[in-house]
Amino acid sequence: MKIKILIYAVALVFIGSGCKKTESVKNTDDNSGAPVTDIARSSGLKINVAPGAYFTYQVMSSVNGKSGRISNFSLDNGGFIELADYNGASHQKWRITFVGDGYYKIMNLGSGKVLQAYDNDGTQLVIQNSANNSDAQLWRISPVSGKLYKALSKSTGLAISANTNGPSLLEPYTGKPSQLWGYNVLQNDSYRDDAVVNFFHRTNKAQGSVAFDQGNSIALTWGPNAGKVLWIAEDSFDGVRLKDNGNLLCGFFQYNNSVLIQPASRSWDPELTDNLTISNSTQGRPRQVFNAQPGTDFTWPGVGVEVGNKVYVYGAELKSLKLVHQALYEMVQSASNNAWQINRFLPVGMDQANVVYSEGMVKPGDGYVYAYGNMGVFIVKYIYVARFKESDPLTWTFWDGSKWVDKQPITKPTTKEALHFVGKGEDVAAYANTAISYHNGKYIMMQMDFGYGCDNPEHNIYISTSTSPTGPFTQKKKVFTIEDRYRGHIAKFYTPAIHPEFDNGNKELLLTYCLNFSGCNTGDDCRNGELDSRQYQIKGIRVPYSLIGL
Repeated sequence: MKIKILIYAVALVFIGSGCKKTESVKNTDDNSGAPVTDIARSSGLKINVAPGAYFTYQVMSSVNGKSGRISNFSLDNGGFIELADYNGASHQKWRITFVGDGYYKIMNLGSGKVLQAYDNDGTQLVIQNSANNSDAQLWRISPVSGKLYKALSKSTGLAISANTNGPSLLEPYTGKPSQLWGYNVLQNDSYRDDAVVNFFHRTNKAQGSVAFDQGNSIALTWGPNAGKVLWIAEDSFDGVRLKDNGNLLCGFFQYNNSVLIQPASRSWDPELTDNLTISNSTQGRPRQVFNAQPGTDFTWPGVGVEVGNKVYVYGAELKSLKLVHQALYEMVQSASNNAWQINRFLPVGMDQANVVYSEGMVKPGDGYVYAYGNMGVFIVKYIYVARFKESDPLTWTFWDGSKWVDKQPITKPTTKEALHFVGKGEDVAAYANTAISYHNGKYIMMQMDFGYGCDNPEHNIYISTSTSPTGPFTQKKKVFTIEDRYRGHIAKFYTPAIHPEFDNGNKELLLTYCLNFSGCNTGDDCRNGELDSRQYQIKGIRVPYSLIGL
C-alpha cells in the first residue's frame, strides 16, 4: 500500500544428456543442475518427454560457448536474442516445453515471452513475442552429434543461427557452428508471467479502470460469485484517458480507488473483467467504490478476505497524505456488479496511527482472520499481527510476543511483539515493501528491496515462510530480480502482493508488484501529450513451489 511507502520515500531523500524414459510430469524437482562454461559439460536436452513437460535451460552457442539471452533486458514484443557470458540473470534462462510431434516452445524467464520466427523486411530474425499458439512460435529441436543440437522453425524451416555481432538470425540449415547449440538443465526458476502482465495492460477505452496501482486480490466462493476474484486498486485512470496507442493523456487519475471483478473462469483476457460500481458515490464517481469520508481526502483500500457472503477490506483514510483513520470495510456481495453494499467500521485497536494493518489479511481455516501490520523504522519496518474471529470481525486481539491481548500493545517500534525470522535474534526488521498471505499450510511473506531510489543496485523479490501466524519466518530467499526500466533506469516499484488462488496447474505461486512514473533524472513524465501507461500497471511473476518450500 502506498501509505507505507510514502514515509520511506521521504526518508530516502536524506540518504545520499537426454533421458532414457518418457517423463510424464510437467516439471520435476530434481532438475537442479548448475550452469556450465562449455557444451561438453552440459546436460543436453531432455528429448524423451511427454507433451507438456518442461525444463529450464542455459542455452549455449557452439561458436564461443556464450549463452543466449534477450538483449538489454527487454520486456517488449520484438526483443532480440544475443550472446553473452552467462551470469544467471533470468533473461539468460529458458523454459523449453515439449508440445508434441517433435516441436517445442521456448520461453524466456526474464520476459515471459516466447521465441518467434519473424520476417523483418526480408531479414529472417528470431524475436520474442507474447504467446499466440502460431507455428512461428514452434521449434523442432533435434540432436546433431554428441551434445549439439539444431533448432528449426516450424513456420519457415530455417535454423536459429547465432550472430556474434548482433541479433540471432534464421538461415537455411548447413550445419555450421553458429547453428549448433548446447542445452544445460538448470533448476526450475521464477519467471515473469506475460499473460498476467497483459491482463493489466488494459487498452480499451470502455474498460473502466485501465491503469492503477496496489493490486490485492480476493478470491470469492459465495453463491453466484463463486470462482470470481476481486482486484483492489488504488489511484486509477479511467479508459476515457486512453489514447489510440494505449498510452494515457497527461493529467491526473479519475478516482482514488476502484475494484475489478474477474470472471469465474479466471481468464486473463482483460475484456472479460469489469469494474464494480456504486450508486451512492459522494463524489460523483460510481467506479470509486470506497467513498472518501468526512474530514478526509480519499480512501486507499488494500488487503482483504471473504467471510460468508461478505468481503472485509482494509482501508486507509487520509487527509493531505496523512493517515486519519484505519477502517474495516464490509462489502456485502451481490450477483450484480452494481449492487454491492459497502459498510464501514472502525474496530477498536485497528483504528490508530501506530501500526498500519496493510500487510495482509488471511483466513487459514482455524476460525480466525489474521491481519498483518507494520511500523516503519526509516526504510525498514517491523511486522505485527492481530486477529479476529470470522464470526466477529469487529473484535480484534493483538499478539504481544507471547499471547493474544485485547489492547493494541504497540505505541513505538519494538522487537518484542514483532514477528521474528529464524536465526536473526532481535534483528527482526523487514524490508519496506512487504506482503503476507497463506497457502499450502504456510504463511508466506513477500519482501522487495526499496523501489523508490535511483538505480538501486538491488532490485529483488524475496520469500520467507512460517507454519505459524506469529512466526518465526524463515530467512528470506531471493526468487526474482525486477528488470523493468523507465527511460533507461530501473523503474520505481512497490506494493507487493501474493495471489495463492491463481493455480496454473504447475505448482507455481503468483506474485505481483506495481510500477510508478518517474525515476532518476528522467525529466517530465508527460511527453508528446501522453504518459506511458505500462509504467503505472501491475506486473506478475510465477515462483515454483519447490523453490520456496510450498
